Amino acid sequence: NMFTPSRLRRICVKISVKKEMDTLLIPLYGKAQMSKKGIFRDFDAEEAVEKIDYDFSKLRIQEKTQVMLSIRAAMMDDFAAAYLKEYPRSAVAHLGCGLDARARRLGIPVRMWYDLDFPQVIDIKKQLYEETESCRYIASSVTDLSWMDEVDGGGYPLLVIAEGLFMYLTEEDIKELLLNMRDRFKDVTLIFDAYSKLTASKASHHPSLKETGAVINWGVDSPAEIEAFGNGITHKKTLYLTDENALGRLSSGYRAMFALAGKFKVAREAHRIFVFELHA
Repeated sequence: NMFTPSRLRRICVKISVKKEMDTLLIPLYGKAQMSKKGIFRDFDAEEAVEKIDYDFSKLRIQEKTQVMLSIRAAMMDDFAAAYLKEYPRSAVAHLGCGLDARARRLGIPVRMWYDLDFPQVIDIKKQLYEETESCRYIASSVTDLSWMDEVDGGGYPLLVIAEGLFMYLTEEDIKELLLNMRDRFKDVTLIFDAYSKLTASKASHHPSLKETGAVINWGVDSPAEIEAFGNGITHKKTLYLTDENALGRLSSGYRAMFALAGKFKVAREAHRIFVFELHA
């Protein structure tokens, strides 16, 4: 069972992070709350929130935000699970992983899973979840491209997951990242979520982000803008948080709200998930 409870290391983690790194606690807490309600089962998130010495109430995370974060995580989980079933010899690189335990949550054997985030984040993560032979941590900023030296592509397909990450980067950072992954690895499939430009312009006013001081730097209106970064960057599909198959786990009230939003292009495109393939 992919949602079997796992035992975290029995310690109290003293956490002290500044500015945008506070944002790693928003999805963790949101998934923990939704897990308790049975909407998105993530026992690791529930236990991690209990272990971390932090006043989560000051993040002011609205329930609708928690629901959205859970839908996003569930859709990325479903995609990753289907991908790994089709390409079982793949490696996975989870960029800006935060305190998410996706490798544990999925429970699917992989050739190698790499979790990458700032050194301060990885220090916290190591106190919660120990590395294993098939799950390694890389302590690095995603924009310091030397992290790629630590990923062994081995000539096999590579799945790259970037959840809640790219909106904090600049377009130039994202372009450089995609071009380097294209040239460095073979058969890269990249899944990431992105705001529209309108959403990005307003997102920094969200109560939770205002509390953390994080800055939203990037939004995109069309996958063609990303394909224009260079040859071999190909849009494969767009997944919407308002898709009917994503809403089945929600209560009737939230299901109706998200379904209604999906009928309007501006709302549907405000925050969605892209899948790209990168080939040199």
